[in-house]
Amino acid sequence: MNLFKALSYKEWVKTRKFVFVVLLLLAAVTVYAYIDVTYSIRVNEAVNVWYGFIFQGMSVSGLMMYLMPLSGIAMAIVQFVPEMTNKRLKLTLHLPASETRLVSAMLLFGYGVLLVLYLASMGLLSLLVGRILPAEVICMMISQLLPWAMAGLAGYGFTVWICVEPSWKQRLFNMLISLGLLAVFFVSLYPGTYSGFVWGMMLILISSFVFPFYSCVRFKQGIQ
Repeated sequence: MNLFKALSYKEWVKTRKFVFVVLLLLAAVTVYAYIDVTYSIRVNEAVNVWYGFIFQGMSVSGLMMYLMPLSGIAMAIVQFVPEMTNKRLKLTLHLPASETRLVSAMLLFGYGVLLVLYLASMGLLSLLVGRILPAEVICMMISQLLPWAMAGLAGYGFTVWICVEPSWKQRLFNMLISLGLLAVFFVSLYPGTYSGFVWGMMLILISSFVFPFYSCVRFKQGIQ
């Protein structure tokens, strides 16, 4: 537990500026979505706006579709590219703990920070928009945001897999696999599309956590 706290603090010092930037961006997009919905209701009347959300699959905050996945990818870059500079990751992997525990601690920090950011933004958006939109629209909004949030989490893990991989040929292969798997989260933007595919999204998310361990083993073995 002490090792996990020490590694978490190390990762926090390395990523805290980036985390604050993402927090501000998510907050800004959330407030913008609220203002945009309020303006739409004022111009087009509430009934027409509600109809668009419920029956036409309009998004309350379309910007989240880009911000969530990109923030996950950027988090991995900020956290692990410095570790790969001059192969500093090797020093971390030689700490007095198993390789699995060390890598898990670093990954769980990243997943945990992103999860808190995504849940906070979704909660704030639900509270703000819930003042002017019915509960049905809020539920549809959350069902639309969840795949994007999971894409952000999976994008984080897959990007770590790419960053830690020591071979450039294997990196290109990892990148193609990652893009293919992440594309699954954007097959349809209509709310509720993925309600019957939760197991598939969870499988992709678990894969994004497991794959980096393979590249870490290759990195520690000195494969070029």
